[in-house]
Amino acid sequence: MNCHTRFRLHYIDDSGSADTGYTTFTWLALAPESWAAAQQQWLRFRADLYARHRIPPGARLHATDLTSGRSRPSLNPDFSVRTHGLTIVRDGLDVIAAIRGLTVGTVYRHGGHPSEAKRELYRALVNHLDGELHRTGHMGMIFMDGDGSDHRYAGAHRELHPDTRGLIEAPVFRSAEHDQWVQMADFAAWSAYQSILRKPTKRRFWNWYPRTLGPLDPHGPLAL
Repeated sequence: MNCHTRFRLHYIDDSGSADTGYTTFTWLALAPESWAAAQQQWLRFRADLYARHRIPPGARLHATDLTSGRSRPSLNPDFSVRTHGLTIVRDGLDVIAAIRGLTVGTVYRHGGHPSEAKRELYRALVNHLDGELHRTGHMGMIFMDGDGSDHRYAGAHRELHPDTRGLIEAPVFRSAEHDQWVQMADFAAWSAYQSILRKPTKRRFWNWYPRTLGPLDPHGPLAL
């Protein structure tokens, strides 16, 4: 695979809440030839977390847990997620923002039944990404958290026109417990959701997405 490969990998995670009425999807996209270098950047960050906080490189990082104080991924019994969780997420966003060749995007929807809104937003997302791939002459694939038991995702792909589609296959599901890219997408999705929701009690998070990943998002969060 050479530097002229016209293919994009899309790592996607969702966010939102039935209580707020928001549903979001955020993606990290890059070419396969950039994948190894990007993975190494993230793994250096994970190694640093182990050196500083004894958080094993294989431990799951979940932004909601880290920012709310509900997780203690460290082997250090004195580790306080309330003290260090916010810094870990912010540092992780900075690492993602520094990955060369990476693009980021977010789509969202407000209102409607949560399950229906999520299904319809994913369909809109698939059409949006497929249209971008078609316009740029690329092909692409989607990777996301899950076990594949929710068939509404694959159905959205089957609806794409076979003669023009750029997204190949159905989405590939990976476990967030073990996949670093899905965890990275989780950080991005959490920060995008905070920038869209703009909850007054979480004002300090409003600008995390625009200040870190915003320069990699050519459209800004899109209402679809």
